[in-house]
Amino acid sequence: MKNQICILISAFLLTLAASPMTAQERRQDGNHRKWEESMRAEKIAYFTEALELTSEEAEKFWPVYNKCEKEKQKAFDSQMKALRSLDAAVKENKSDNEISSLLKTYIDSLDKRNEIDRKYIPEYQKIISEKKVAKLFLTEEYFRRHQLHKLKKGGARPTDKQ
Repeated sequence: MKNQICILISAFLLTLAASPMTAQERRQDGNHRKWEESMRAEKIAYFTEALELTSEEAEKFWPVYNKCEKEKQKAFDSQMKALRSLDAAVKENKSDNEISSLLKTYIDSLDKRNEIDRKYIPEYQKIISEKKVAKLFLTEEYFRRHQLHKLKKGGARPTDKQ
């Protein structure tokens, strides 16, 4: 039990150190920031337990995972930008050529996430077993579903007043 607490604390500290605040994050209100920190801590605990990370694995795993997540966030931002552009073009009744080009951009942005995952699998394999790499992808999906379930049940959201 003590070992798991040490792992969670070190993983949490590594996560905080690996994710410097952006200007946008500094502008966010206190409630949103608290929610993000709470979500991050919950994710670390959830993943560390599900993957059964040793302290040595956690020390190496979290910096790689955080780097991967930053890349995925950038890809997601591009995906949302492409989706908004496509949506606007459809609503504005743009030409088929313009819509086709925007659709291609959107589809390419969807592919980017899979490329990022493929890129990081060998990095994870250097740190954790193949089984734990597989569990990582399962755990990401389970955690996402867990969070959606919490939101449906009325859990705290970034805009909720605490």
